[in-house]
Parts: sequence; structure tokens; C-alpha cells
Amino acid sequence: MGFFDDAPTPVPEPLWRHHHPWDPPEAEFAGIVPIDATLLGRSDRAAVAITGLAAFSNGFEIQLTARSRPDGGDEPGPGLGRAQHSFRFGLQLPDGRKVLDRHGRPPRGHDTEPEGPLLQAFAGGGTPLSFLSRWWAWPLPPKGALEFVAEWPDLGLPECRVSLDAGMILDAADRAIRLWPEPGAG
Repeated sequence: MGFFDDAPTPVPEPLWRHHHPWDPPEAEFAGIVPIDATLLGRSDRAAVAITGLAAFSNGFEIQLTARSRPDGGDEPGPGLGRAQHSFRFGLQLPDGRKVLDRHGRPPRGHDTEPEGPLLQAFAGGGTPLSFLSRWWAWPLPPKGALEFVAEWPDLGLPECRVSLDAGMILDAADRAIRLWPEPGAG
């Protein structure tokens, strides 16, 4: 008799869940926004940059990369992992609205459309000195100057911001490739 012979049979999860218009598309390839790494902020102990932008038909993905000095700078302090709780990130849309990180929480019951724009971290990983995080922003921004805003008090990074032309994101969204209808959309 094998070790798992008397284990209960797992109940399979449904392959597809209902897709919402505010979710990242699962049936598209993004259009890539042609930018170089853009320094968002820097302190003696850490730096954060936008290292990639990818646009879909309904929103866009932001890649942020954080680096910490191996020697901790002038003062020893927490590494990136222990300091993550104090990192804050948001967007200021061209029309003046603020979009704040929801810290991984789906909006009010995920089946209810958010009342306003959404910004949510959805993936990340790294080492004690380097961390890459991916963020989902919905919907696409209006035309104009889009500001990316961050602060990281535990690593000495005061509020900082950088502005990019939202038109680059909108142009990339036009280049997104729709493969087929979204699974479970309806």
C-alpha cells in the first residue's frame, strides 16, 4: 500500500473564475511602453525605480524594482524584506484623482466593481537587497501627465514622484493583442 492510497481525493478548483472588467486580462498580450528604467526615488540606503510598464485594453501593469545598499548606507537598518510594511505607492492621475495601493485586498467583495480607480500589488519577490514587484492599475489613465508617487520611511526615502506622459500607456494599450474572449466573461 502506498503512502497516499488512503488520502481523500482532492476536489479540483474550477478552471476559470468569472472575469471582471477591472481584472488584468488573461486573454491578451500587453503592449509594452517604451521606457528605460525611471528612478522614482533614492535615499542613502535604498532606491526605487519604475523598470517596466505594460498596457492592456483595460488597464496597465507597473514593474517596480527596489535596491538596498549592501552596507546599509550610513546607518545600519532593516533590509528590504523587513522594511516592506512601510513602503507606500500610488498614482496621481492627469485629472487630479489619487489612486492608492489597496495592499493586496480586492475591492469590496471582488464581484463588486470598484467605485474608482484601482491600484494593487499582485506579484513580487527578490533577495534581501533587491525586490521586484508588479502592480495592476485599472482603468487606463486619461491623457496628460501621470505621476507615480512613493515613500519608504523605514529606508529613509521621503515622498518622491516622477511624471510620465500617459499617452505612452494609451498608445501601448492600442498595441495589446487580444487572443480570444476572456474566460468566464459574461
